[in-house]
Amino acid sequence: MNTRKRDIGAGLGVLIVVVALAGCATMSENQCLANDWQTVGYADGANGHGRSRLLKHQDACMKHGVNPDREAYLSGYRNGVTVFCTPRNGFMRGESGYSYSQVCPPELERAFHAGYRDGRQIYLAGAEVKRLDALIYTKSAAVEEIKEEIVLTEQHLVSDDTTSAERAGLLDHTKELSRKQGQLESEIVELKVQAALQRHALAELRATLAYL
Repeated sequence: MNTRKRDIGAGLGVLIVVVALAGCATMSENQCLANDWQTVGYADGANGHGRSRLLKHQDACMKHGVNPDREAYLSGYRNGVTVFCTPRNGFMRGESGYSYSQVCPPELERAFHAGYRDGRQIYLAGAEVKRLDALIYTKSAAVEEIKEEIVLTEQHLVSDDTTSAERAGLLDHTKELSRKQGQLESEIVELKVQAALQRHALAELRATLAYL
């Protein structure tokens, strides 16, 4: 755990400084003319970009008559990627639902992937909770609509303008609505049980797989 804490501390300060630069799809003219390619490479590595990002910088900077220094960029990139490829960062990316990034060198890949895999478990468990909650919400809304329709149907039933034949049809419709309501309410009860169990499983995963 102490090693993971050091991983975070070592990278946070630098990431805050370089994130604006690394987040751009292309570089501005001033950035290209600065020729600080080692810092650019470090920023890209620290933010988990692949080496192919250099090609995008090249496309942007060639318009301003600047050709990137490939060796300086790769030197910075190799240092930056060690900030990105930590178990903690892998965990955070997995937990946030990011796709798996294969930018880590072999000596860091195993630990990064282990963290990512743990985080991914939490992400998937949380996604299932959201899915169940969405189903509960949808079915509950359907129940409310049925209740409103039953009230309207009953009003027609007692209306003096309603014929005997119409009342018979309205009674059948009311029975069908009540059946659907009962079915939906039973499904909601079951879904709530599933959601509660899934929340418990999610809490256990978070407690077990927490990266401090």
